[in-house]
Amino acid sequence: MRLNLDALHALSTANLRALATSFRDGQLAMGLTAASINQLLCGCDVDVLSCLETLVSNGMGAPQCALLLDAITNERERAPDLARLFEPVLSGPDVPGVPTGDTAAAMQMLVQEARKEVLLVGYAVYNGERLFEPLALRMRENPELKVTFCLNIARRFGDTSLDSEVVNRYALDFHQKHWPWPELPELYYDPRALSESSEHRASLHAKCVVVDHRAALITSANFTDAAQYRNIEMGLLVRHSPLAERVADYFEGLRLSGHLLRCPL
Repeated sequence: MRLNLDALHALSTANLRALATSFRDGQLAMGLTAASINQLLCGCDVDVLSCLETLVSNGMGAPQCALLLDAITNERERAPDLARLFEPVLSGPDVPGVPTGDTAAAMQMLVQEARKEVLLVGYAVYNGERLFEPLALRMRENPELKVTFCLNIARRFGDTSLDSEVVNRYALDFHQKHWPWPELPELYYDPRALSESSEHRASLHAKCVVVDHRAALITSANFTDAAQYRNIEMGLLVRHSPLAERVADYFEGLRLSGHLLRCPL
């Protein structure tokens, strides 16, 4: 027989502990009654009483019921608080009752937390010096910090230059306008964005920031003033290592497999 424990899962942790204690050493150890449940829960919960009666009728004694309630409580306490693991990052005009902020604040918070590595993935960069300066300072403070950019280097319409020329121009522009500091990151790009054929051209359109394989900001915002400070943008700040690691590993795999190539800076 399959038991439905929803009524027990709906109880507060305090009520679960009270029931377990009573099954172990209190009134419920002497027998299950509506009066006992009423006293423990400050009101008789019919669903809880029915659930417990089903357990007892299927051969579970008071010690076993106590162990089950302890197990539910312990599992609940081990489970992560999802509100702390996943936080929406909403940028744009204020809406009453809905917390918002600029995307740049979330990005800078992650940068300050970084100890080993920062991965930044984006489609467009404009006037990046303002946005990236805290990251450059972090690199200066921590010489061991590895910073990797994966950005879209695209061929402009009508540009018939060699791929290497387009990439070198982008590198010069990146160094002059977006990263004028001596501590240099690594920069990678998708060579398919340079294809002269629209049939084969593809863009690196993802936008995210991953720190130390343990936290990630996945967002609609590009690395531009408008996107980071003014636009209506939506993202999710994830503090869940398995997910952040999966995102970082994907881009590392693209680099190692040659799908992303390194741009010389």
